[in-house]
Amino acid sequence: MKNISMKGQKGVTLLEVLISVLVLAIGILGVAGLQSVSLRSTHTAHERAMAVVLTETLFEVMRVEANAARAGAFNMSCESPVEGTEQWFTDVKNATDGETCAEVAWNNGIYRVTIDWSDKRMNSNSVVVMEMRP
Repeated sequence: MKNISMKGQKGVTLLEVLISVLVLAIGILGVAGLQSVSLRSTHTAHERAMAVVLTETLFEVMRVEANAARAGAFNMSCESPVEGTEQWFTDVKNATDGETCAEVAWNNGIYRVTIDWSDKRMNSNSVVVMEMRP
């Protein structure tokens, strides 16, 4: 039986190089996929955070105008905004997908603000619903 020696091998074989390139390529593709999902998720989180901040801003306006708010004067939608809230509806559209129509409903002394929009990046709908008693 011959004694096989490693003295004859002076480098890596082409097969070893191809396998290592394949493993590296799969790893890089995985990282790129994770980066893409991360960017989409970050954008969705930003839209949701802006919807919450804008809703809180509207609630602050209602607190300032407490008498009108308690009378149900802020019952509105983007088709029929209360005077002075037009910019708020524009801000909601700019913060989400541009086609969003927020609804502010008055029911038994409670305001319910619903902001519902289509999240095209995540291929789903996003909804923010908040309630306030003036």
